[in-house]
Amino acid sequence: MYQDDYNTCNTTYTTLRIYSESLSPQDITKYLEIEPSEIIDKSIEKDILMGENITFNAWFLTSKNIISSKDSRRHIDYIADKLLPIKEKIKNLTRQDVEIDISCVWMSESGQGGPTLSPQQLSKLAELELEIWFDIY
Repeated sequence: MYQDDYNTCNTTYTTLRIYSESLSPQDITKYLEIEPSEIIDKSIEKDILMGENITFNAWFLTSKNIISSKDSRRHIDYIADKLLPIKEKIKNLTRQDVEIDISCVWMSESGQGGPTLSPQQLSKLAELELEIWFDIY
């Protein structure tokens, strides 16, 4: 199913993004029992460009630098497979003041082609009740 050398793709990776005004990144980590790839803690971080306080916390789990495949399906599966065992926790977070989605960066090798989603990925995302969006270059 996977095409790890997906010849129309230069680079791809997928990131689970969780944003909350009230839950700290540490609260999210403890609740999910998964270590994030990166966090933004509003109690510590400042917007470098604006010099203002950030008004939200963020928690990220990414396939970047972990999965080397150029097939976005493998990256989506990496994230989805980590979340499926805790899908009720994910769904519970979405019922709170938390925004959750999956972002997929996809950079074309030549300006042609595009990412593919198979029924397997669509089924996993539906089970998790998560949206995915693509940032395509």
